[in-house]
Amino acid sequence: MVSKVWSSIKELPGEVYFFVLIGLGLVPALALYFVATLVYVSLNNIDISQVSDFAFLWPVMVISFLTIFFVVQLGAYHKFRTGFFLAWLEVVMGTPVEELYERGRQARLEQHFQKNNKKG
Repeated sequence: MVSKVWSSIKELPGEVYFFVLIGLGLVPALALYFVATLVYVSLNNIDISQVSDFAFLWPVMVISFLTIFFVVQLGAYHKFRTGFFLAWLEVVMGTPVEELYERGRQARLEQHFQKNNKKG
């Protein structure tokens, strides 16, 4: 099962794949750091009001930021079959949004037909 998930992750476009790897690499480490900080404050009987908000909560803010980027990237991949920032770059360079929608629709149809051909 893990190899199936990993192979589907490798098929993502470069920008989406980058954000998936960043999320898989940083989010667990930041969550572990935040929990370790909570345990340290608790074990040393540090008054929580003496801890600066940003210095204490920055891992939570980074995790939230990465999660938002991750969801936006996956949403753009689902709709346009490209990353969010690349889709905006294409719009700025002159590609109409309708063409992006059509390209995403065609890619989804091709993927659906390929999946059905493998089954039958």
